Amino acid sequence: MDVIELRRGRTRAIVAPAAGGRLHQLEIDDDGDWLPLLHTAPSPEALLDDPLHLGSYPMAPWPGRIDGGRFVWAGRQWSVPCNDPPHALHGRVAFAPWRIDAVSADACELSIELDGWPFAGSVVQRIHVVDRGLDQRIEVRAVRGSRFPAGVGWHPWFRRDVRPGAAVRVRIDASQVYETHEMIPTGWLLPARNEHDLRGGPELGDRRIDACYRHPRGPISISWGDLTLTMASSPNVTHAVVFTPEHAVCVEPQTCAPDAFNLAAQGIEGAGMTIVAPSRPLIATTSWRWRSGR
Repeated sequence: MDVIELRRGRTRAIVAPAAGGRLHQLEIDDDGDWLPLLHTAPSPEALLDDPLHLGSYPMAPWPGRIDGGRFVWAGRQWSVPCNDPPHALHGRVAFAPWRIDAVSADACELSIELDGWPFAGSVVQRIHVVDRGLDQRIEVRAVRGSRFPAGVGWHPWFRRDVRPGAAVRVRIDASQVYETHEMIPTGWLLPARNEHDLRGGPELGDRRIDACYRHPRGPISISWGDLTLTMASSPNVTHAVVFTPEHAVCVEPQTCAPDAFNLAAQGIEGAGMTIVAPSRPLIATTSWRWRSGR
């Protein structure tokens, strides 16, 4: 599988266009050694064996789950393939090859036509490496007079053992999470308390979180001892999912909640659904920066 290596200063990214346009690895120069931050496959080819759980991939035209693969829009019910039965999970673009449109030493632009989606559209992403970080941009476009609901996000799988022996900490300044039933938001909001309260940047330890935080304020941060990665996103990135299995940490900036299309159809406001039209694409960005005491 062909990959794209992007490098600028003390940051290097390996992009695998054929494996869902994802980051196979994100590495930082740690006193002369390249330190990998992502939980990923041994090789880019192996990404295809488990595409939901490796590297860092874009989610579009929706992030998270759609309940039963069905949603209501414009007075009709629509359906999409259920790739995580009984639900449709993380959009359509992380499981298909992307086209390479442009490449330089520190940036690339990729695109893909939407397949398995009942509306005509496409997605374009740009990945740009900077000296101590990474800028990412996703654009969902409607074509041929199409108009549809949309949402986007990024799904990184970070290693827990970036700094062996150092506890992983996550800080999200958000006071509410969505109540869920069978992994689908009910529409009710709960206070971010106890294990879900990440406002002080606590050690994750053995917390097993799978929650969507509503309207976090300011950048999100992940720390491994002296090393901290911050995520600052565009204003329309109004949600963040945190998932903490035993072997990895996922912190996912998103423009909407899971199942946002159905939440909107129920009249629930603030879930983040965006309407895309030919003259009105959905554009979202996230900038990741790292700093180290070494």
